[in-house]
Amino acid sequence: MKEDIKEFRKTRNFLICIDSDGCVMNTMDVKHMRCFGPCLVYEWDLGEYREEIIRLWRKVNLLSVSRGVNRFQGLAQVLKNIHENYTEVEGLEGYLRWAESAQELSDKSLEEAFEKTENICMKKALDWSRLVNQSMAMVSDTKKPPFEGTEDALRLAREQADIVILTAANRQEINKEWEVFELAQYTDLLMSQESGRKEECLKRLLEEGYEKDHVLMVGDAPADLAAAQAAGVLFYPILAYQERESWENFSEALDHFIKEEYAGTYQEERIRDFQENLHIETK
Repeated sequence: MKEDIKEFRKTRNFLICIDSDGCVMNTMDVKHMRCFGPCLVYEWDLGEYREEIIRLWRKVNLLSVSRGVNRFQGLAQVLKNIHENYTEVEGLEGYLRWAESAQELSDKSLEEAFEKTENICMKKALDWSRLVNQSMAMVSDTKKPPFEGTEDALRLAREQADIVILTAANRQEINKEWEVFELAQYTDLLMSQESGRKEECLKRLLEEGYEKDHVLMVGDAPADLAAAQAAGVLFYPILAYQERESWENFSEALDHFIKEEYAGTYQEERIRDFQENLHIETK
C-alpha cells in the first residue's frame, strides 16, 4: 500500500476514497473511550473531573456533528469547553489558532508550531497525542476489528475502481490495522493526517484525472460529507451503529455509482438518512 501520492497512478476511471475509523474499522468507541479521553485527563491533570471529561470527549467526538474530526480539532473543542466550564487551560488561544489554521494537523506540524512559539498548550497537546499513539498501540487488535461485510465490499469495489484510504487518523496506526486484517491488499494509497486535510486530499486526487462524478467518498462522519461537498465529489455514508447494514447496502450504491446514476435523488436519500441518524438539523 503506497503512502505517498507521488507514487500513485490512476488506473481506472472511477475512484473510491474510504475513511477508516468508525467506517471500515470498529475502532471509534475503544480508541476514544480507552485512549483519547483518558490520556486527556492524564495530560492536563483533570482527575477530579475524570467522568465528566470523558463523557464530554465522547459527546464531541462520537455523538455530534463533529464526529470523526481530526484528533487535534476534537481536542480543541473539548479544551475550550474545559476552559469555560471546569478549569483554566493555559495557552489555549494559541493552540486554538493553530488547530483552526494549520494546513496539516499532525504531530510533526504541531511540534514545528511549538518550537516557534513555545506555547504550553501546544506542548501538552503534542505530549497527549504521542501518549494516545502509545496507548492505542497497546490495545489488542482483536478489540479493533473491521465491521462485518467490509472485506466483501472492498473486494467488489476494487474490481471497479481505484481505492484510497482517506483518514484524519495517524498513518502508522491505520497502516497497521489494515495490514493485520489483510485489507490493505484492496487499496492503492493511504492518505492520513500527515497528508493534510481531507478536502485538500480529495482535490489533489482529482488532479490525477478523475471526473468529479467518478469519485465517491465513503465515510461515517459529517467531516467526510463536508470534505466531499467541498471537493465536489459524491458521498456514501456508513451509519453509526448501523455499520453492517450500511456495508450490506454498498453493492447497490456501487452499482449506481458505476452506472453514473448516483448523483441526484439516490445520493440525496443517502445523505438524509445519514443526517437523521446523527440527529443533524438541516436548514
